[in-house]
Amino acid sequence: MTSSVMDSAVPHDGEESATASASAREFARRGYTILRGLLDADEVEQARALCAAHLTGSGAQEMLTSDFLADDFLAGIVLRERVVNAVKELLGDERPVLYPNCTARKNVYVPWHVDATFVGPTAAYVWEPAFAHVQCGLYLQDNDPVGGGGIDVVRASHLMSFDGYGTTDPEFDIPARTVGQSDLRERVDTRAGDVVMWNARLMHTSTPVLRDPGREKFGVFFSYARTHARDNHRFLSQIAVDSMRTMNGVSRIIPRLAEISHMRYPESFPAWFAKEAAAAAVHIATL
Repeated sequence: MTSSVMDSAVPHDGEESATASASAREFARRGYTILRGLLDADEVEQARALCAAHLTGSGAQEMLTSDFLADDFLAGIVLRERVVNAVKELLGDERPVLYPNCTARKNVYVPWHVDATFVGPTAAYVWEPAFAHVQCGLYLQDNDPVGGGGIDVVRASHLMSFDGYGTTDPEFDIPARTVGQSDLRERVDTRAGDVVMWNARLMHTSTPVLRDPGREKFGVFFSYARTHARDNHRFLSQIAVDSMRTMNGVSRIIPRLAEISHMRYPESFPAWFAKEAAAAAVHIATL
């Protein structure tokens, strides 16, 4: 399978801009790119150990943003120079916005979807030309075709408005049964320590597990956007709305989303994190 790759090797003089531009073009065309080898083997093991220490229960779990930011190693991943440079290139913005949408997850497997924040009748703005948002997933195991470990995508689905203007239901039931099973489906070929960066509108799913891999699945997730005050506020406002969900007549609070909606900058962030973000020309957006 072919995919866009931001190679981990340091380019020769004059090559860096060409490599980055190729990745940006591929991101625009296919809807995702890969930042190879952000973490080396030792760092992958360190990150897995930290995730395991934070996420000690059984089954699917995710970390609160406050817990994520309290861990210097995990939080530092979000602001690594290679990450920030790649985000700036993909967004075309030298001062991108980082949302407090940072977490680590254990054994989370989801069906075909586009995150609910980006679909439905209130999210038509995500189809406007100026909209740009990059979801980032750092996977701490290889995406094995039998044991899973990463994501599958519907190639170029970020360019498809399934009902004409992006107002399809968040579950994407019909597209999941059609394009999700077509030859547009791709398993994103990642190795432990790689970061997948995908367009917020891209349809994706956890790579299915055909046989028990004999290890936990861990991923680190965060999101950046182009600086756009209205869109940034819309995204955070929708998180606040989504923090309360009703299913079968029962309402419940989603703790991580509820926490995000109450975070404020800079007081909700470690001082070192705010300082490094400022130095990297990254704006942190909160409500």
